[in-house]
Amino acid sequence: MQTVLGWGLLTLGGALYLAQVISSISFKLAQRLGIQENPEVTDSLLQRSERYTAYWDLLVLGWLPVSGVLMIIDHEWWPIVSLIGGTIYLDTSGREAVKSMSFRHEGIKMGTYKQQRLFFSSYICMALIALALIIYSVDALVSKL
Repeated sequence: MQTVLGWGLLTLGGALYLAQVISSISFKLAQRLGIQENPEVTDSLLQRSERYTAYWDLLVLGWLPVSGVLMIIDHEWWPIVSLIGGTIYLDTSGREAVKSMSFRHEGIKMGTYKQQRLFFSSYICMALIALALIIYSVDALVSKL
């Protein structure tokens, strides 16, 4: 189970991290690839917010791929690193969901309806992954006591 979860974290966490790398290097490319909202139907406030968020994410979203590697190689620190990664992902997903709802409530254009649904569902998936990882990490830490 640990190895399967590790590969999942490495794959999904790595893909999200790569998306943020692309967004940080070339936001327009990220928009063309669909990683970021379509600029034709998105307010500039949201675009700036997402661009700056991508820069911050480069610093904080690397924990899940690192956790995955540590789980795969069964390094003794994997539960601690995974717990940190899980809490960061839980916070990030919640904050992004609330930010999205706030922008929508204020009438800010946020991309196409399809993009809004996709991005919001990704926050839900991130939260579920985070919760599962937190529980799994705490269980591993408690069993070591």
